[in-house]
Amino acid sequence: MIGLSVAVVDPATLAGRDVKAILRERGFPAARLRFFHTGDPASGFLTEDDGEASLASPLEPDGLEGFHLAFLCGPAEATTRFLARRTSDGCLAIDLSGQRASGAFVDALRGSLPAPLPAGDLFVLREPAATVLAEAVAALDPLRRVAAVTAAIDRPASDLGKEALDELFQQAIAIASFRSVPKDHLGAQSAFNLYSPADTDAFEARVVEDVRALLGSDLPVSILSARAGVFHGTTLRVELRFEGDAPSPEALRAALLAAGRGFGEADVDGPAGTVDAAGRDETLLLRSSSLGSTARLFLASDHLRHPGALLAVRVAEAAVAERGLLPDA
Repeated sequence: MIGLSVAVVDPATLAGRDVKAILRERGFPAARLRFFHTGDPASGFLTEDDGEASLASPLEPDGLEGFHLAFLCGPAEATTRFLARRTSDGCLAIDLSGQRASGAFVDALRGSLPAPLPAGDLFVLREPAATVLAEAVAALDPLRRVAAVTAAIDRPASDLGKEALDELFQQAIAIASFRSVPKDHLGAQSAFNLYSPADTDAFEARVVEDVRALLGSDLPVSILSARAGVFHGTTLRVELRFEGDAPSPEALRAALLAAGRGFGEADVDGPAGTVDAAGRDETLLLRSSSLGSTARLFLASDHLRHPGALLAVRVAEAAVAERGLLPDA
């Protein structure tokens, strides 16, 4: 059977779950799919794939040898430790962990990937919120030049993995039952709360850096972020200042919803939000307005899917064709 040997590292994470789903949805040519984990090196564990139980083995420094492609979906700290010990394995690894210590960024904007892709055997992706924000600026800049951007970003518990989601659920139950609130993974009461976590400055700096890198400009960008008591999905409330009068709300909406922009509208009656963005590849445009030289957008994105897992699989598809990994690619 002609096909690729593909590894998914930490498949039980939310990013790993989405990567597995998108590989199936897009018919990725994987003849062999293996799972690894960056947890306890003394044991494997059972994970689920397409309704079947599969074993995830500990990831050793030479664990990717013999594979064409690997998706690194675990925590940034664990992924960084693995990469520091990784041997020359000949495998192209696409990193969704958020680590930035090594690897070449693959920047995608307006639905297109760079051609050729960077050299090397490790690709990393930009901060998902930065990707969404840069796509919005890139879509609107042709209407009238964007002079500056300010964005308020609500960060969900799913940023921190499944354990944080479980803890948020337990926090909500504890509050309703007048019990003490667990804080091992979230670090604070996140349920029914909005707060500034310890990594706020670092997160905001990453978003600014990545927006400018994606746009290839030194556009003034200000980010105001908070950890929200939301299970999944990121909201961005964006103010764009234009050189001259801002486009009308109708023009803003048309430009964002044009084919290939990566934006869509919620298909529900009544107000929509992060719940409606879950599982969607498009960033939802929930509101647009303009006054004078300023325009405002309210966006909701499944941050693990469109700018994360879907982009990673698209990068893998491009690498397969560009590097000739399949005889008929």
